[in-house]
Amino acid sequence: MTGKMKLFENYSLKELNTFHIDVKAKRFIIVENVNELKELFNSSELSAVKFLTLGGGSNILFTKDIDDTIIHLSFNQLSELKSDDNFVYLKAEAGLIWDDLVKYSVEKNLGGIENLAMIPGTVGAAPIQNIGAYGQELKDTLVEVEFYDLIENKIRCLSNEQCQFGYRDSVFKNELKNKFIITSVTFRLSKNPVPVLNYGNVSNELSKSGIKNPTVKDVSNIIRKIRTEKLPDPDLIGNAGSFFKNPFVEEQILQQIRKKFPDVPSFNQENKIKIPAAWLIEKSGLKGFRKGNVGTYPNQPLVIVNYGNATGTEILEFAMFIQKTVLEKFNIQLEPEVNII
Repeated sequence: MTGKMKLFENYSLKELNTFHIDVKAKRFIIVENVNELKELFNSSELSAVKFLTLGGGSNILFTKDIDDTIIHLSFNQLSELKSDDNFVYLKAEAGLIWDDLVKYSVEKNLGGIENLAMIPGTVGAAPIQNIGAYGQELKDTLVEVEFYDLIENKIRCLSNEQCQFGYRDSVFKNELKNKFIITSVTFRLSKNPVPVLNYGNVSNELSKSGIKNPTVKDVSNIIRKIRTEKLPDPDLIGNAGSFFKNPFVEEQILQQIRKKFPDVPSFNQENKIKIPAAWLIEKSGLKGFRKGNVGTYPNQPLVIVNYGNATGTEILEFAMFIQKTVLEKFNIQLEPEVNII
């Protein structure tokens, strides 16, 4: 291997996944720029080897040691491409911590991603599942994704439309699965932001704070307050945030649930009916439930936490137990949002 790329063998991934599962990678390579990435895949060294790209490990559950090669992208530059009267275009490299991008945009009073504050992980991972929270989604501001095409061995770009974004979904999970490595993302952020306040208790918290005309910073600070009170800090308690997607259901299923639970929350999205997975888990009696070293977080049952030295297998078994319980009670199959390896 040439250049600055760093290669390690039998490398512990405990600090590179937010569940803090202590597994080892047979080979671990740190790549510091796009040219090194090209060089890596143009060498015979990696061409016949399976690999996994790992950023902050915030949406992954390791259940075993990794025999494949782990590629960790460390390049993390942020640059302003252009601006006009209404928008600023920012290009963020894949290794940049997502929340650092949010903090930068908020300090510049640029709107569009302030509600996505404190979502763990890197910029490169964000488009894959179209991250979203509190009424905003990545697709709302994303202009372009640059990625290394593993089939054609070259850098390519996809527009927002070509990314085929859906709820926690994109072309990277489907047609391009295992065929890409995202290298950078370009965003269009507003100089004249219009706050999104109609989700969760954001507007209530702003009112309690006496804020009538909230700035981008006000909204972001409220989101941070809500998340801090509701969600565990992965540095203190191992977790990967929301473990399950919010399920979409047919009207018939919703009406069946309403007979027993008239107050069931539901939302119309993309012409479908969505029920919060957290509500289903709580009504299944599993809020704050614990088995050994694994449990649901008392303040947010959608989050599975590692209370001690749980293995990935223990966490997976606990997740399957939740799925089984919710299915039996509501006839709804919860789908993991977390990638299980």
